[in-house]
Amino acid sequence: MISIEQVVHAQKMNAEFLFALNSKAFEGFEKLVSLNVEATKAALEELADISRSALTAKSAEEMTGLQHRFLQPAAENAAQYTRQVHEIAQETWAGLAEVVVRTASQSPSRLSAFVTSAFQNTPTGTESAVEIIKSTVTAATSAYEGMQKAASDVLGANMQALAAAGNVAQANGKSKAADRRANRVH
Repeated sequence: MISIEQVVHAQKMNAEFLFALNSKAFEGFEKLVSLNVEATKAALEELADISRSALTAKSAEEMTGLQHRFLQPAAENAAQYTRQVHEIAQETWAGLAEVVVRTASQSPSRLSAFVTSAFQNTPTGTESAVEIIKSTVTAATSAYEGMQKAASDVLGANMQALAAAGNVAQANGKSKAADRRANRVH
């Protein structure tokens, strides 16, 4: 028989799983908010400096120089911001995946223990039915572990592909910036 304690324990485990997922997601959100606050502060400070300089500029050449001084760091800051957002997203996804994998790896053994305790006090003559159920649970657990490993492999491959795409985008951004600087010189 399934006891109330077992049901309560299962609910507690589900609540802990959801809390862990929410905690990891909130950590990522908190990092993103902090990054946005810092980026906004820096942008406002730069804008104030450029505005002060623009008000004191005496010629069009000075204004053009100010424009170049403003645009160069702005492009670099935007690229750095994008990299930091990408890193936060990767860390958050990795943390969420870790919680899911950790919880999923504990689930088969918990299910097996739950089934065993549920059938401890079965009536005489039902042993064969209990064995069939246990073997079914064992087969399902084995299949689940195989799927979990495959999902973990796919997740790892996706994380590597995401990191590689980020590196390519970063490299493309640097080369485009270098091309723009080279074109300005000519």
